[in-house]
Amino acid sequence: MKLSKETKVGILAITAGAMLFFGINYMKGEDAFSPRKKYHVIFNSVDGLAASNPIYVNGINVGKVGTLELLENEQHNVLATLEINREIKVGDSTIAMLSTAGLLGGKSVVLLLGNNNKLFESGDTISGMKEKGIQEMISEKALPIIGNLDTTIIRLNRILGDKMGKSINGILTNAELASLDLRYTMAHSKNNLVGITQNLNALSLSLKETERSVKPLLIKMNALADSLNDLELKKVVDNAALSMKNIAEITSKIDKNQGSMGLLVNDKEFYNNLNSSAKDLDNLLIDMKARPSRYIHFSVFGKKEKKSKEEKTNPQPSTSK
Repeated sequence: MKLSKETKVGILAITAGAMLFFGINYMKGEDAFSPRKKYHVIFNSVDGLAASNPIYVNGINVGKVGTLELLENEQHNVLATLEINREIKVGDSTIAMLSTAGLLGGKSVVLLLGNNNKLFESGDTISGMKEKGIQEMISEKALPIIGNLDTTIIRLNRILGDKMGKSINGILTNAELASLDLRYTMAHSKNNLVGITQNLNALSLSLKETERSVKPLLIKMNALADSLNDLELKKVVDNAALSMKNIAEITSKIDKNQGSMGLLVNDKEFYNNLNSSAKDLDNLLIDMKARPSRYIHFSVFGKKEKKSKEEKTNPQPSTSK
């Protein structure tokens, strides 16, 4: 049996349509052969929710939004039909939350599953709620801040009243006057400042010349220090140490009554005898100076002179003890 061209074109068109349908559903993550149950949920507003928007459970696509119907008799609420995979157990604890998918504002429905006491059948109504959007959260946070800011501004206006304003104006006026005085002082002191600058330049040049003169002196001082370092200071220190050692030994001998110096220092009797001998010697020298004839006999003819009456009366003192 031969098929006509029209029949072949029709079959091809049907096959292409079916493939397109299943391909689109596959790209959406939907299984066209998986039967779904339909549930209803009522929202006050859907905020851009549209048919075919996805339904998620813990981030997994489990269905899509079917139809949206405006309920005129119920304060214009929106009745949304949710087509959910049959294996998802929807019950009395399930909540359908209208959520914003991403920053671009795409809407989706998120199923919050719990411990169900009763399972729903297809056509039952699920409790619905709306997730707070970014704008709502910002508004909730911003409104108290704006109120506090308004209160703060009002308090500042009260604080910065007439008296404070006058005080601020006075401060600004004084600052302006001080600026004018400074400008006047700078204008009249310009010549002095120029002279001070010139003096500083001359002083700088003088310091440079002084530095040039001091550098050779410093070099010579460094050379002298190096030569002093090269002296045999160790030998001088060793000789000084040896001399101190000898002095210590002499002092020790004197303390121990060794030698004449030790006897002289420590033996009192020896000291007294020496002192007495010195006195006798002194008396003898005095007597020899006063009466030299007693001790020196001189005659041209070799004849001894007669003793004078004084010598007879005062005989020569004995030097022995």
